[in-house]
Parts: sequence; structure tokens; C-alpha cells
Amino acid sequence: MSEQAKENPILEVESVHVAYGRVQAVRDVSFSVPEGGLIALVGANGAGKSSVLAAVSGLVRPGSGRIRLEGKDITRWPAHKRVGAGLVLVPEGRQILGTLTVAENLRLGAHRRRRQAAPESEMYELFPVLAERRALPASALSGGEQQMLAIARAMIARPRVVLLDEPSMGLAPKMVDEVFAVIERIRASGVTVVLVEQNARRALRAADTGHVLETGAIAHSGPAAHLLKDPRVVKAYLGVE
Repeated sequence: MSEQAKENPILEVESVHVAYGRVQAVRDVSFSVPEGGLIALVGANGAGKSSVLAAVSGLVRPGSGRIRLEGKDITRWPAHKRVGAGLVLVPEGRQILGTLTVAENLRLGAHRRRRQAAPESEMYELFPVLAERRALPASALSGGEQQMLAIARAMIARPRVVLLDEPSMGLAPKMVDEVFAVIERIRASGVTVVLVEQNARRALRAADTGHVLETGAIAHSGPAAHLLKDPRVVKAYLGVE
């Protein structure tokens, strides 16, 4: 990664606060991501990880703070405008349309950024299992295959930044391996990745930088390799292999 990319982050989150009624879900969260980088947001259930992604993607509006994409303040942009600018969320729970076929789900993803969208064939090369099942309703896929479809639906829009919310949740170990292999390929293609993941050890192994959230605030930050060896992080979140 070039020094220029490090100095000019593609995504900046500055002092963001998110509340749901009287419940403060995110408190003064700040981080930046260089173009082509991969950062991991890890922490316990309820730590605020998904709420951070909701604010970045435009699903919720922060009570205060700033979010910038390529230097532009997008804090008040609606979600669809962020997608058009190349910021795409793969939500927790996948949220694919089960009554539509695999191919139809992909076309919906392409519709978000028509001019920039990749051809379906490109997604089938990246996700061979989807090529075999393209005519099947999405509801007929296994959980792991549905996750692959959710990621492919985001990637067909050729995002600049992809936000992945708990992509390995509920998957068998073999499928977790496949999902992380796809994440590595996405990152290798030059797409910037923000990864929220309960499997903290696996996420930090894939990431350049990690941020550990506790009760809505960042408690630890640093190079992911250092966090993997930090006794405080190991004790609280990683455990013994």
C-alpha cells in the first residue's frame, strides 16, 4: 500500500455518536481506512459494531460526528446516494430475496450502480457455486451459499468500499474458511473492506488494523497483528485456540 494511500484515507469516521432513544449505542468512535485497506471492528455482542456500520452506510443518522468518503462529507447523505458513490453494505442476516433466483438477486445488486456494475459472469467466476445455482430460488441455497450471494450482490456494483457485517455468523467451519478466502480476494482486487465480525481472531488475522469496541466506544486500536498478541485483547476476546 502506497504512502499516499495511507495519508489520504478513502473513508473517515470522526467522533460519531449513535443513539436509539435514550440508549447510547456508539460513543465518540473515530477511525480511518486507507484505499485498498482492510480494517476489523471486533468486540462482544452489543458493543456497537453493527451500529457503526449502520451509521457509515446511512441506515441510521448519527447524533453527532462526521463521515467522509474520498474527502466528501456524506454524513447527511441517504443510503442510496452512498451506494451510488461506491459505499456498499452486506448486512448481517444477508437479507437476500428468497423468492427470486440467484441471477435475479445479482441483477438487483447491479441496478444500484448501473453504469459501474460488473457483468454477472464476473460474479460467477468469483463465486463458482453461484454459477451452478443461478436458476434456483435463493431460498434453496444453504446458509453459506446465501452469504456468498449476499457478498456477490454487493460486489456486482463494483464498490469502492464494502462494509461486511458478521459474514461468518452461523456458518459451518468449512464455509467460514470459504467466506474469508473471498474476503481476501475482494481486498486483493483493490476494494477497501470494513469488517465487523464476532470471530475476532479470524477477523484480525485478515485485517491490517483492528479496533476493539466496548459498550459503544473504541477500547483498543492498532495494527491487527499487535492486537492478536495484546494480553488484554486475548483475555477478553480471543481466548485460547
